[in-house]
Order: sequence, then C-alpha cells, then structure tokens
Amino acid sequence: MSEENKNFEDAMGKSKNDLEALRAGLNDLMVKFGLRALRTYQTGKNYPLKLNEIRSLVKYELDNVIADVAQPNNIEAIIKKTAQEWQKQQ
Repeated sequence: MSEENKNFEDAMGKSKNDLEALRAGLNDLMVKFGLRALRTYQTGKNYPLKLNEIRSLVKYELDNVIADVAQPNNIEAIIKKTAQEWQKQQ
C-alpha cells in the first residue's frame, strides 16, 4: 500500500469518528431545542405535559428547526462561514 493510500485510509477512519461525534453533538443540540419548546409551552399550562403533547411539540419544533436550517439563505451562510474557517485553518 502506498503512503498516499495509507494517509487516505487514516483520514477516512478519523473522519468517521468525527462524523459520529458531530452527530452526537447535533442530537444533543436538537434535544436542547426540544426542551426549549417544552419549557415555553409548559409556562402556559398549570398541569404537567402529557406524553403525546411532548411528542407532538418536540416533533413540531424539530421540523421547524430543520426547515429553518435548510433555507437557501441559511445554507449559503453556512457555506460562507465554513469556507472562511477552512481558510483560517490552512
């Protein structure tokens, strides 16, 4: 195996680990969005939220967050910031 291939395989292994860590971090962030929505909704209720309310509210919040992030202007902002960060790291 050439040195180039070995370097590529090593980078792919690290990239897989990075991806798993990023996904875990994203899931944690999405939980925070869900909790924010539940806290906000709970302030208007004088009884504990029911499981079906929790599921519905969290799903609604996550759908909205995902839709917001997927907006073309947000995608462009992310691309621009990523390119800037990449330049800083080079």
